[in-house]
Amino acid sequence: MNYLLKLSVAICLLFSVSSCSVDSLEDSTDERAINTTAVTPNVACSNQDPKSKLINNGTVVFTLQIFDSNNNLTELIDVAPGTSSSWISFSEGDTVFNLDSTSSNVSDDKISINMNNCSEVEIVVNALNKIDSPVVNSLD
Repeated sequence: MNYLLKLSVAICLLFSVSSCSVDSLEDSTDERAINTTAVTPNVACSNQDPKSKLINNGTVVFTLQIFDSNNNLTELIDVAPGTSSSWISFSEGDTVFNLDSTSSNVSDDKISINMNNCSEVEIVVNALNKIDSPVVNSLD
């Protein structure tokens, strides 16, 4: 009986050791190489014009108008609910972002920001059709 117990323990140990698997080092090296090529380097800004993007999380269409420091209209674009505009470039300086809606129960809004080269601003309309605080980022 004593030998039977030792034999069963030895068989269990043998099964547990033989069921372990070892990963190939070549596979992990390939995965690491793929992951490093997918990372994009941070490119420094070289005096690029500022840019803006409107993200419309509201329920109505908004028209984004961008006016430069001389009060000239530089951009006019409609943004449907649940969508966002592409990045829009414009000249640096005091910039007015005007949001208009044809809906009678939504008030229009203006934001004035002094935009410098190598900067971007995201203007977000929330679910209540109000503008959240704009997020200005430096691209340097």
